[in-house]
Amino acid sequence: MIHKLFTLMLLASASAGSTAAAADSSSVSVSPLTEQIYLLSVDEGSYTTNTLAFVGDDGLLLVDTQAEEYAEDLKKAVESFGRGVPAYIVNTHRHVEHIGGNALFGPGPVIIAHHLVPEKLRTGIFLFDEYPPEAYPDLVVYDSLRLFFNGDTIRLVDISGSHDDNEIMVHFMNNKVVHLSSITNGFNFPSVDSDGDIFQFDELVEKAMRLLPEDVVIVSGHNAPGRYDQLQPYHDMIVKTTAIVRQGLAEGKDVAQMQTEKVLDEFKDYAGSYVSEDQWIKYLARALEPDSVRPSRNIYTSLYQTYKADGAQAAADLFVDLKESQTTEYKINEYQLAVVGYRLSVKAKHADAIPFFEGSLREYPEGAYNALSAYYLATCHHELGDDGQAVVYCHKALELNPEYEDARQLLEELE
Repeated sequence: MIHKLFTLMLLASASAGSTAAAADSSSVSVSPLTEQIYLLSVDEGSYTTNTLAFVGDDGLLLVDTQAEEYAEDLKKAVESFGRGVPAYIVNTHRHVEHIGGNALFGPGPVIIAHHLVPEKLRTGIFLFDEYPPEAYPDLVVYDSLRLFFNGDTIRLVDISGSHDDNEIMVHFMNNKVVHLSSITNGFNFPSVDSDGDIFQFDELVEKAMRLLPEDVVIVSGHNAPGRYDQLQPYHDMIVKTTAIVRQGLAEGKDVAQMQTEKVLDEFKDYAGSYVSEDQWIKYLARALEPDSVRPSRNIYTSLYQTYKADGAQAAADLFVDLKESQTTEYKINEYQLAVVGYRLSVKAKHADAIPFFEGSLREYPEGAYNALSAYYLATCHHELGDDGQAVVYCHKALELNPEYEDARQLLEELE
């Protein structure tokens, strides 16, 4: 997700001698899970993104490094532990909010990730990130790996295939804490990436139940920690909701009808974060469609090549051309222009980001990302010194979403 809605706060609670420095961090909340393991979270409005810090005599190990825009605050929080640069960074999977801070710590940490991650970072939307060598894994996990550090045995296990195809579990066996990447999504309805498989969630939750002790604390990539006894009900929810949507489709119902009928109302407590009850119905229905020939080419590769050769406007124009003429060949979705614009804006390439956000607004005026695109157009114009246009786009964002607090705050600052 690419929302920039977050609460500025810090719950400074760390080991002796580190609390004062942690209080300087503006967006990272720090709270202890054990005497050695701390949860470092960024509140992004409708969900949190979670990092683990494992601190001891051998040094510090991080699990995930937040998005690039929060990396400096994460670094301050890490420095507050007084152990210097992390000895290890473990990435649970390749998404930007889990690897964005890797490079900020320099070449010192040994980075560990799933064996597919290096290639993932050289393809698709990640081309626009242009990650330096320091961001890439030094060691990769094919099946499992054990790391002995700070008096604990850290078990890394391949759990790929559901949310994404490159996930690993990070189990601190003595501390009885596990990071399960995003297979449980904070015990909310799952999120499924384009390289994920909705039908593997139940199998991977079963795998977690086999591997983990009953007294383990479960941390997901997003949202609040959970418990082992939540795994079986979560597994059952996935199986039952899949069966309900499959039955609805067999009866000739479409997504809109099932949403109107609230066919998953029994499981409404799992709604939250960025996957609502209606979105979970849509995910399931799409996955249950009969196999058909679907577009296979990744549009980001073509956009990036054009961007590097001819500039941002040419790349945004190419998207429109492909959307109109090549829909059977390219995977084209309403969020793609906004995602490219966001990646460029995070890297302070504001002028380059503008054509992509403008294209997103123009091509998808009723789209789910139109308010966000308008807001980021406001921030880009503000950074470029054009506050007149920034005000225009703040008003546009609020017109599209009257509850967009970031846009309201920016507008107040500008006026």
